[in-house]
Amino acid sequence: LASGLLAPSAFGLTGSEDLGGGTSAVFKLESGISTTNGNLAGPLFGRTATIGVTNNTWGTFKVGRLGITETQEWAYFIDPQNFWIYSLGTLVRGRNWTAVSNGVEYTSPKIGGFLFKGQYDLTNNTSWNTGNPGSGPNLVGAAQGRSDGLLAQYTGAGLQLMAIYNEIRDSSGQFSNVYVASRSILAAGTYTLGDFRLAAGYQRLSAPNASNEGYFGSQHPTRLPNGVSLPTTVNHEWIGVDWQATPLTSIATAVYHANANHGNGNATMFTLSASHNLSKRTVLYSELAYVRNSATSNIGLDGGFGDPYGANSNDDPVNGGANTNPNFGHGQFGAYVGIMTLF
Repeated sequence: LASGLLAPSAFGLTGSEDLGGGTSAVFKLESGISTTNGNLAGPLFGRTATIGVTNNTWGTFKVGRLGITETQEWAYFIDPQNFWIYSLGTLVRGRNWTAVSNGVEYTSPKIGGFLFKGQYDLTNNTSWNTGNPGSGPNLVGAAQGRSDGLLAQYTGAGLQLMAIYNEIRDSSGQFSNVYVASRSILAAGTYTLGDFRLAAGYQRLSAPNASNEGYFGSQHPTRLPNGVSLPTTVNHEWIGVDWQATPLTSIATAVYHANANHGNGNATMFTLSASHNLSKRTVLYSELAYVRNSATSNIGLDGGFGDPYGANSNDDPVNGGANTNPNFGHGQFGAYVGIMTLF
């Protein structure tokens, strides 16, 4: 049993106050929750804690815990699988599911179909560009150094185009892990034609400071295939289509491919999903996925949460991690069904 496979379960408060002259004060507080046990999924209001002002002419300015509105999260809008658990974040081990604290954000009004967003995320340390120590992938915000991003979007005549530049530094201010602390350049688009939406895109991740010693420690405790070391670049491509089969039912399929340097090989993921609205608020959903790895790759389907970079206990019985990575060169299949309600 799992919580939030189509979309993370959350509960929060949001509101606005008219300040006059077309300007309003806005706030949002949102917590992730686990519907399997009722616990908080992360810190209180860890998904979002922002306050700001908005004006239809001048745009929106916010400060706080930007969380799920971090620039990279906007890739949701051009992902053929809409950030379901097997989607745009999977082959990059969760790099596209980022969250940051101590942030400042500006979003422009939409002008002629164009929208722009800029973010600058201060560190949580008094030393420039560094952050307090943290652990594990996908916890950027607890262990962040400086982070920033720029986004440009165009929508019109069934077309949506998006470009995102995003960088996240580790607690030492370095780009030390291509899947966690790295630069990302993403360009993608969708085109809606009748009941079909076509999607395609490209992403490049770069972490020039990545090293085995920096990730594994001086003893390099986990075994990798011969000639393989921590990657410094990943190229990620995808293509997909979703079909509004009936007013209540949609079906989507997509293929994602990622290739990592330094001998890490490549992985290809095939997905198929469906959802059916029982009402305006309640949805049944399901998704299938299969990831196929080349001989020196072992990417799994858990998006970096349970399968970070490194060998599993089968490939390295002594020092291999207790993770859900498949064996090097092997594939992994996943499937789930669920229900979601909104209120």
